[in-house]
Amino acid sequence: MVIEIIVSVVLFLIFLPIKINFLFYINLLMNRGAVAVQVYKFAILQDKFKIADGQVTAKNQRDKEKTIDLSQEDKSVIFIQNFVNDVIHKIVLNQTYVGIEIGNKDDAMVTAVLSGTALMVVDLLFAQVFSRKSGSVHDVDSEPLFCQNKLVLCMQSNFYLTVFDIAFGILKAYLKTLKRLKQIEHEKQPC
Repeated sequence: MVIEIIVSVVLFLIFLPIKINFLFYINLLMNRGAVAVQVYKFAILQDKFKIADGQVTAKNQRDKEKTIDLSQEDKSVIFIQNFVNDVIHKIVLNQTYVGIEIGNKDDAMVTAVLSGTALMVVDLLFAQVFSRKSGSVHDVDSEPLFCQNKLVLCMQSNFYLTVFDIAFGILKAYLKTLKRLKQIEHEKQPC
């Protein structure tokens, strides 16, 4: 009897959707930004990053730095691509906010046109995404800044994902990454 209850609780927890809050900010003119992931208000990831010379350098709250090469042969990049490709279809979106700040202090017309175009493109993109996900809400805000040069994108998204989907996605991405790294090594070897 006790074993059945434990098994039932474990299965319930594995298939229970987890609320995840994803925050992303990037200043495209300075190539700097931040990313944070929270699970039920507990911080899982909080890193600041900068992009330079084909590399992303991330620094966490304890000032530990990690550099990721953005080439197609870097194992971290391959793993992230595989994981996102596998898990993206299992995400249940709840609420998404996108904020865009665009400014060109030398030309107000360029600022207005770029701001409006960015608003329209992001709104169309989210309309397409959210048309397939019932019960989801999205909000897009575009702020034209006429007195400064600025190009900033920020995004906050709340979504649900099960522990099973995350664990299975990690395992599948790991195996695909190993396979891809073997292919890359095989391609590098002379015939």
